[in-house]
Amino acid sequence: MSFVSAVAYPNLSGWSKERKARGAAIKIKSLMEKINAQVQRGNYAFVQVFFIADATSVEVKSRGMKISTLNSKINNGADEWNTTASSRCNIVSDTYWDDDPEDVDKLEIQRIVLDEVMVNFEGESAICFSKNAKWFSGAGTFVTGTGDDIAIDERMFVCLRSSASNTCGVDEASGIPADTSEKNLFSIDWTRFGEVSIDKWSPAKTEWVLLQ
Repeated sequence: MSFVSAVAYPNLSGWSKERKARGAAIKIKSLMEKINAQVQRGNYAFVQVFFIADATSVEVKSRGMKISTLNSKINNGADEWNTTASSRCNIVSDTYWDDDPEDVDKLEIQRIVLDEVMVNFEGESAICFSKNAKWFSGAGTFVTGTGDDIAIDERMFVCLRSSASNTCGVDEASGIPADTSEKNLFSIDWTRFGEVSIDKWSPAKTEWVLLQ
């Protein structure tokens, strides 16, 4: 009996670790899909998925802007919406978004805190979507370049939390992990239209494999 337990434990431990990392990636994907569904239904005109990543947890929450609010911004020539496009996916103002799970209790928006995983960045970052993809934008580490060369990231990585680092060790340009034998690394990919998918890094194939 003790021999069987000794053999089985590593397999169970590995399964548990994989389940935690996979579960976190699925929760983030679900949150992104749910808030994008609200855009398609017309409950919001503009939405945000906001991340706060630090040494202890990854907090993710969705926020919504109503059609009337967006229209007022678009029709106001002096509003930053029309003068500074990079400010549209706002992560600074406490009053910019109509609905925030910190302030109101609504099924349309949600907040999750993941303390067993980390991502490939630290601090505050966000990605924003609209129904026709026209206002697709980002903030924080999801934005690269300046001026006409601004690019919005369409990928992030999730891995198990480690005492050795606060971020997942992945080359963001190539998507290749520093440790190619990593078994519990997932990527969450999205398009400007709000389509979201998850890939898992395969050490055996040394490539990303689509999960869902």
